[in-house]
Amino acid sequence: MKIILAALNAKYVHSNLAVYNLEAYAEKQFYSEYGLYPEIIIKEYTINHNLDLILQSLYQEKADVVAFSCYIWNIYEIKTIARELKKVESYIRIWLGGPEVSYESEQFLVENDVVEGIMQGEGEVTFYELAKVWHNIYGEMQTDITADVENHIAGMTQQEQAEYADNLYKGIKGIVYRDRNGVIHTNTMRPFMPLDEIPFIYEDLSLFKNKILYYETSRGCPFSCSYCLSSIDKSVRFRSLSLVKEELQFFLDHNVPQVKFIDRTFNCNREHALAIWHYITEHDNGVTNFHFEVSADLISEEELNLFAKMRPGLIQLEIGLQSANQPTIKEIRRKMNVDRLKQVMLKIHGFGNIHQHLDLIAGLPYEDFDTFKESFNTAYEMMPNQLQLGFLKVLKGSYMSVQRDIYELKYQSHQPYEVLSTKWISYDNILDLKKVEEMVEVYYNSDQFEHILPYIISFFDTPFSFYEALGEYYAKHQLYGIGFKREARYMALLGFCDEWFGRTPKNTGGDFKLSTGVLYSLLCFDYYLRENAKSRPVWSKEEPIEKNVYQTFFKQCGTEEVNLDYAGYDSKAAARMMHIEPVCGEAIPWILEDVELGEGICYRDLINQKVCYCLFDYQNRNLLSKGAYVTLLSGL
Repeated sequence: MKIILAALNAKYVHSNLAVYNLEAYAEKQFYSEYGLYPEIIIKEYTINHNLDLILQSLYQEKADVVAFSCYIWNIYEIKTIARELKKVESYIRIWLGGPEVSYESEQFLVENDVVEGIMQGEGEVTFYELAKVWHNIYGEMQTDITADVENHIAGMTQQEQAEYADNLYKGIKGIVYRDRNGVIHTNTMRPFMPLDEIPFIYEDLSLFKNKILYYETSRGCPFSCSYCLSSIDKSVRFRSLSLVKEELQFFLDHNVPQVKFIDRTFNCNREHALAIWHYITEHDNGVTNFHFEVSADLISEEELNLFAKMRPGLIQLEIGLQSANQPTIKEIRRKMNVDRLKQVMLKIHGFGNIHQHLDLIAGLPYEDFDTFKESFNTAYEMMPNQLQLGFLKVLKGSYMSVQRDIYELKYQSHQPYEVLSTKWISYDNILDLKKVEEMVEVYYNSDQFEHILPYIISFFDTPFSFYEALGEYYAKHQLYGIGFKREARYMALLGFCDEWFGRTPKNTGGDFKLSTGVLYSLLCFDYYLRENAKSRPVWSKEEPIEKNVYQTFFKQCGTEEVNLDYAGYDSKAAARMMHIEPVCGEAIPWILEDVELGEGICYRDLINQKVCYCLFDYQNRNLLSKGAYVTLLSGL
């Protein structure tokens, strides 16, 4: 008897916590009850794999049952594979589970006749009970515990065995299944289980090499956001802190690079969250990063004080703003203090040690194009490290789906069921926002234009108006869909500035005129901040440092301002691991936050100089941004 748990992840670095939980719980229960382990095999693929190769892989396992873990991003591929698998192995039983099939399950079975059944909701206990049924049907338990069952079904016809299976399925809660006559049955829902009963799955880390490790300490969410399936399960349950601390220590002892908590609102219970944040701070190994989804407006001063003490990169926070429009917030049933959220995010930003990811959703009720602009600008003022402009996904089972007619909500019929238009926003508006989304992703979220963007945006009324104009430039010049190299993105930005401001810098309404000197200095600064490039970018206007001056600087181990010899460098190593770049004095205010002033250097003197020099040290980088350590020199 062989069961395959199959997962199609979005990326190679992802792992599927659900299938590992199902396997671990079933094995634990089988061994506890029968003293043996069932044959369960986990097969992980990605949606980028060739579907024919996935089919071949599953077929060659010769399994009796294949159970797929279904999400919005992989359901199309799973349905395709399931159809083909049933053609080549007609006897195989195909079962599904996961959020994408846990709602409207009967309709799904009607439309997909190769699927025998669906596990709804929480699946650990359900899968274990199904596995017992499958073992009773197929036998081959390599023990005498099913001898009576095997003798009972040995003389049955295939139809009689199917009838026997139907009778066994009737007692399993949390499933929807198709009987031997094609009739679909929906059993009662399964009650929630205590999280402490789920085994820790990461004992063998070799199974997760080069993968992000997903970890949960709670299930459910106390909030009722209308677009989210987690709002359906309001019974929030927590794993015991004693267990959690043991498991966190395992990650720390093994120097795991990243642990991503999948708790829907990690800090909904302050005591629970604080205990975990204290633990990872006090036991920090200097390597492991922990990712949390939080409601930032719930973060207290006590938690902020703790955050301020954390190692740069110890934690990162994913924060859902979704909208700053109060009628929208009320309609989607969110409880959120936008002003407090902004206050908290700006304070954390000031610490300089925690990466913050902020989410916006376009297409929500009562949010039109103009109010979304305001939401975007409000989000931008919060200075997140990444700003995710997403589009509403109308998930099966969500309250948003129930309200679709009232909202005149039109969305894709296929996954990811993305919004096309609503009563408040047109498809033309959505397409305009798609352009803004792409520009934010390329220029803001890449973290490669950190200093040039604020300078250019200062000449626009709002950040949104800049990204909107840049998106129109890309559309006009047919730049979308091109696989740009990084340097080409700089060229495109220069082309935009040239077209928008004209070849002669002009005043666009502010107190300052755009300066080509500042523009090119900041472009070069951002370019060299992360890239130890030994050749000049083609768009550079500044003359490179003369070779003899450059060599003399490193041979003398720097200057009085920067003693490279003291830092442990020899001249050759310094030349390889450092770069010196001229910057015009006017550009200094735009980079000052991220540079160190050399010994005895006065800021006021620098901005009055025609040219200053930045020393980029690539061996020492910012642990959060990964940018080079930069020292500002007065001269060479």
